[in-house]
Amino acid sequence: MIKLLVISDDFTGALDTGVQFAGKGMTTKVLSYLPESKEALKYIQAQVLVVDAQTRHLDGKEAYQKVWDLVNMAKNAEIPYIYKKTDSGLRGNIGKELEAALMASKERYLTFIPALPAMNRITVDGVHYVDGIPIDKSAFGRDPFEPVVSANVADLFHEVSVKTAEYKESSCYVRGEEPEIGIFDASSEAQIRAITGDLMRQNRLGVMAGCAGFASVLGDFLKLETRKVEIPEITGSMLVVCGSINEITRGQIEYAEKKGMKRITMTPVQQLTPGYLHSEEGKAWLGQVKQDCEAGITCIIETGISDMEKVARYREENHIPLEQARVTISRTLGGALKQLLEMGLKATLMIIGGDTLASFITEMGCREITIYRELEQGTVLSSIAVQGKEQWIISKSGGFGEPKLLMEVEKLVKGGR
Repeated sequence: MIKLLVISDDFTGALDTGVQFAGKGMTTKVLSYLPESKEALKYIQAQVLVVDAQTRHLDGKEAYQKVWDLVNMAKNAEIPYIYKKTDSGLRGNIGKELEAALMASKERYLTFIPALPAMNRITVDGVHYVDGIPIDKSAFGRDPFEPVVSANVADLFHEVSVKTAEYKESSCYVRGEEPEIGIFDASSEAQIRAITGDLMRQNRLGVMAGCAGFASVLGDFLKLETRKVEIPEITGSMLVVCGSINEITRGQIEYAEKKGMKRITMTPVQQLTPGYLHSEEGKAWLGQVKQDCEAGITCIIETGISDMEKVARYREENHIPLEQARVTISRTLGGALKQLLEMGLKATLMIIGGDTLASFITEMGCREITIYRELEQGTVLSSIAVQGKEQWIISKSGGFGEPKLLMEVEKLVKGGR
């Protein structure tokens, strides 16, 4: 029986949260689709179910409805705990989604801990920081698709109808009569553990929200059954496909290129021309990528992360809206991976960016993904079934990791560990 439902707004978020439970031996499944009914939920054999609701880029009303429907279904299926996964960079429809989760659950309280101390993302006096910088002044504030405009977490809720309150510690929580979203400061895992323990004793964890930081300690309090985690062996070559334009990822790609990885920058025509990959030129381009991988070269396919103005000029000249470009690029990258596998490529795939990962999973017609372990913070090893065989996938959100991350992952893959 499912004891915990995790609702994520994108695929990398689903994996980096699900792995917090799978890595501790709790049976965990990740779905790329929305369950049809409460009966469908009851047939899923897992203690933790993670659903990628794909709400990151929806408008607030659509995101609210998706989350409300899922939580309502879960409560009707008697799932005792609901966790709304949020982005540690405060992107997406956080306010509306948390409001939906609270109202659909019929609980009177929702605990929200946005911090991820392991990645230096902390909340102090209601302000969210990344590496000591208010998040709106960081790379997240310069995101061309969804810039974070305020570091004050409470500002995420200016359009919600339920009460919100900010807390520095869980002991100061006072139970009220009306529904409330409690926003908690946290700058260490120890603080998150203390908050979780206090609220668990108060029976205040029926519906919760946060990123992988809160999720990483939650399993220790829910008392779910565990099993021995089998660590798989990985051998072979590696191909990196990046759809993220985050500055953190740009630094990782530039570092890897200096250390010998082959960087392949797609032109705007390659990215934004429908059907390009099925043209003779496109097939030849993919053939060269496959040849390089088979020769033991680790390739990075990216979309011009160092010169986004070039892509922007092409969009403007060809009257391609920004949102249409985002979707087209993600589908192109997902389609490229599918074609390479159909051409016989045997490699571990590292996919950077939630949209790119979701597009690839959709292209492959995959409905479930198996999580194995976390390689680095936010970098997750998982697999899907492709023609009866296991296809290894390493996923990462664009905003995670140190500059040398790609090199460290390559060592693990080529070392067979």
